[in-house]
Amino acid sequence: MKKNSFFIKNNLHLIPNILSIARIILTVIIVILLSLKNNESLYSFEVLSLQTKISPTFLAGGVIFIIASLTDFLDGFLARKFNWISDFGKIWDAVSDKILTTSVYVYFAVLTYVPVYFVLIMIFRDLVIDGYRIQTNKYGLIIPANIFGKLKAVLQMISIILIFFFFNSSSKEANNSELEYYFIQNLFVILATLASLISGVIYVINIEKKLKILKKEKIG
Repeated sequence: MKKNSFFIKNNLHLIPNILSIARIILTVIIVILLSLKNNESLYSFEVLSLQTKISPTFLAGGVIFIIASLTDFLDGFLARKFNWISDFGKIWDAVSDKILTTSVYVYFAVLTYVPVYFVLIMIFRDLVIDGYRIQTNKYGLIIPANIFGKLKAVLQMISIILIFFFFNSSSKEANNSELEYYFIQNLFVILATLASLISGVIYVINIEKKLKILKKEKIG
C-alpha cells in the first residue's frame, strides 16, 4: 500500500496529461456513437414548426461531450493551481481540444446541422495559428491566449451542446418560413466563428510584432 501511495503521490503531476489523452479517447467514442444509425427517439419536441428528435446514441454522445469538455476545464485548472505544466501538456491540451470540437463540428456539417463554411473557417484559422506556433517555437516565444480565444472555446462548447440536446434538425428539412430556426440553431456557431477569427487576427498581430523585435535584435 505504501508503494502504491508513493507512486500515486509522485505522479500526480501527470493528471492534466492523462485528462488530455482521455479527451481524445472520448472524442473517438462520440464519433462512433454519432455514426450509429438509430431512429428510435427518447424524447422529441417542436421548435418553430420543426420536430426535434433525440435518439439514445445522440443523447449519449452529448453527455460524453459534456464530460470531455469538463476534462478540458479540469486539466487547465490543475495545471495552473499546482504548476503541473509540461511540454507534453502545452501541446496536447490544445490539440485534444481541437480534435474534440472539430470532429463534432465536421459530423454536424455532414448532417447539415451546421453550415460547412463556418466549420471550414474555424479549421483554416486553427491551421494558420498552428503554423505560426511551430515558427515561434524555434525562437522560444510564448504567445498567451487572448480573451477572444477563450471566448471562442466557450462558445464552441455551448453551440455543440445546444445542437446535441435541442437544435438538431437538418437544414434539408427547412423551407423559407423556417430560416429563423436555423439562425437560432447556429447563433452560437456564428459567434464562435467570429470569436475564432478575431482571436486569430490578434494572435497573428502579436506574433508578427515579437518576430520583428527579434529580427531587429539579431541585426543589431
